[in-house]
Amino acid sequence: MIKLHGVQLSPFVRKVLLTLEYKGIPYESNGVFPGSDDADFRAISPLGKVPVLEEDGFTIPDTSVICRYLDRTHPEKPIYPADPKLEAQACWLEEFADSKLIEACAGLFQQRFLFPKMMNQPTDEAKVIEILGTVMPPLLDYLETQVPESGPLVGDSISIADIAVITCFLQASYGDFEVDGSTHPKLRRYLDGALANDVITNRMAEEAKIVAAMIG
Repeated sequence: MIKLHGVQLSPFVRKVLLTLEYKGIPYESNGVFPGSDDADFRAISPLGKVPVLEEDGFTIPDTSVICRYLDRTHPEKPIYPADPKLEAQACWLEEFADSKLIEACAGLFQQRFLFPKMMNQPTDEAKVIEILGTVMPPLLDYLETQVPESGPLVGDSISIADIAVITCFLQASYGDFEVDGSTHPKLRRYLDGALANDVITNRMAEEAKIVAAMIG
């Protein structure tokens, strides 16, 4: 059986979990934190990052590589489109989410959730203002041009683009952030539809249990 190493509140771990759960692939979870100096973990994650996938003695780190591997080994309900242009578009939105969007979303998660609620450290309000006022708006503006009037981001079915983008906004929700429908109506409508998906609601319910156990 597949084992996924990494703490479930990590957006990159969540991205793989959503892939596994969307495809209906059984797995076990090992809640290791990034940067852990555990020797066994470092042997399979040379950069100390999460997640790492393990299957029958085979291990591979890096979220995007893991998702691609899962799509190749479990081709049912594919998340990478067969059409080359749609695949390129999905991969670009995945990269946009994994690089720029997550910086803003994870920043809010850190400042408004991780630091004050789990690490007993103060929120840097200046950093929050910078993210909300300077960093986030152009990212939302771009996504507003990319989301369709209805349905998934690319093509006619859920793709890696949806999984990557949604996990970012789920991360930001811990930082009390919601996309304003008055300024970004198409993006808000897209998110509302995506967040109603059973895979998403079940994942967030599992995360709620983890949060409750950690901070009460």
